[in-house]
Amino acid sequence: MTSRLEHPYVEETPRVGGGYPQLRGTRIPVWVILDYFRQLGSVEQVRELFPYLTCAQVQGALDYYAEHPARVDEDIARNREAWQALTGQPWPD
Repeated sequence: MTSRLEHPYVEETPRVGGGYPQLRGTRIPVWVILDYFRQLGSVEQVRELFPYLTCAQVQGALDYYAEHPARVDEDIARNREAWQALTGQPWPD
C-alpha cells in the first residue's frame, strides 16, 4: 500500500483544503472526484467535467480512496457538517 506522503496523484498539504487529500497540484479534493465517479460511473465521464485533468489523475484519486477510505470519509463528514451548520439544510444527495 502506498503511503499518503508518497502517492503520485494525491497530496495532503497543511492549511490547504483543511489538510485533507487533494489531487496533486490542484485544490480538487479526492472526495469530489469520488462523488462524481459514484454519480457518473466512469473515469472518462469525470475527466470530461475536469478537462485539465488526465484519466490517470482521476483514477489516482479513486485508487487513493481505495487505499485510505477513512481519511477521505473523514473529509466528507467534515464537509457535511459544515454545510449543515452554514445552511441549516441536510447535505444534498
